[in-house]
Amino acid sequence: MRMNSKSSSFITHLSGLICGVLALATVNLHAAKEPMSKEALEKEAHFIISGKVMALISKVQKSKVERAFGIHRDRVYTIKLKVASLTKGAGVKAGQEILIEAWQPSTRIPPVPSLQGHGRIPKKGDTVKMYLLKNNEEKVYEPLLPNGIEIKKGTK
Repeated sequence: MRMNSKSSSFITHLSGLICGVLALATVNLHAAKEPMSKEALEKEAHFIISGKVMALISKVQKSKVERAFGIHRDRVYTIKLKVASLTKGAGVKAGQEILIEAWQPSTRIPPVPSLQGHGRIPKKGDTVKMYLLKNNEEKVYEPLLPNGIEIKKGTK
């Protein structure tokens, strides 16, 4: 079978289009993050706070972290913490209640390698030590990923 110049040109353009689409379809994938050392947690945290979990609410929502093609949902936990002590940071006092937002992946379709959220989520009544960052826009604290939550004493 012989190809004429029109069909050859069409195939060249088609292959160029396919390569372009594939290049645009590449995604930036993140692997799971390795736990931080105690020294790294202390250095990176804006606040180091100990306290008791007064309430815990969770909801599943569209992932703010995973941007790859597909259906990606995270379970977002809102933790109300009554501060017992502050080791690092300013503006938070003992007895004050603060809100902390942590997350873990809930659904990943297709499954992609990505951040896996916060390793351990405390329960109501747990005593914890948290290494936190502050999101000034939302006035919510966020534990460092993945091990910024240390459960000292759990509920029975």
